[in-house]
Amino acid sequence: MTSYTDKGEKPLRGRFVRFHHITFWVGNAKQAASFYCDKMGFEPLAYQGLETGSREIVSHVIKQDKIIFVFQSPLNPGNEEMGEHLIKHGDGVKDIAFQVEDCDFLVKVT
Repeated sequence: MTSYTDKGEKPLRGRFVRFHHITFWVGNAKQAASFYCDKMGFEPLAYQGLETGSREIVSHVIKQDKIIFVFQSPLNPGNEEMGEHLIKHGDGVKDIAFQVEDCDFLVKVT
């Protein structure tokens, strides 16, 4: 009998190490990051925007212990992919990133 926690054979390479971060696409990255910092105890970690040379996307990265959130917003209406996504779906998770061992091996296997 197989238990519900049995995930099959362990791979020889490409082991999952840890959760790394979640990226959110939001209408106002600064406001979203500020909310999490003010109300939930997160702290600013990094920033990317016009001041750092980014002309398309602004990113506010915040952290609490091992949790990292990245909030991204388009800087101009010409950003079709992000703009259309936000119009259709609103704010939400765009990407969940994991740290793994030997990522090149995992990409070749899949």
